[in-house]
Amino acid sequence: MIPRHSFLRLMSAALVFTSFHMAWGHGEDKPGPHGGFIRMPGAFHTEVVPQSARKIKIHLLDMSWKNPTVKDSEVVVTHQAAKKVTKALCTAQADHFVCEFARGVDLRKNGELIVTARREGQQGNAASYALPLSWPESAKGHDRHH
Repeated sequence: MIPRHSFLRLMSAALVFTSFHMAWGHGEDKPGPHGGFIRMPGAFHTEVVPQSARKIKIHLLDMSWKNPTVKDSEVVVTHQAAKKVTKALCTAQADHFVCEFARGVDLRKNGELIVTARREGQQGNAASYALPLSWPESAKGHDRHH
């Protein structure tokens, strides 16, 4: 019989491993088609492409990481760092959104980016991006997702 504390540690480790495996199973460990960072907040993908210390592009992609759209879509992006939450101003372009934060926000420093999106009428869950954005060691040298 396994002692209770050992069992709890084993289960915790399994949950962490499963969470990372499931995320990476959706390709979140590789650059997206625009070179950005991918999350799957629902039946679509969000791709965050850094532009500067205060500005990002967001592509709303289908399940195959294709067909970016802004039609019947919206994004709300917040930056959280040191207990301060700041909302970005996001504007729709031809096939993506450009989101810019006010002075004082630096996406190259520690924090969290929260993207809540609706793609073609379908609402997604909040997608979290740890800041600064970086690739896991396993992604170094990988080609973009096709």
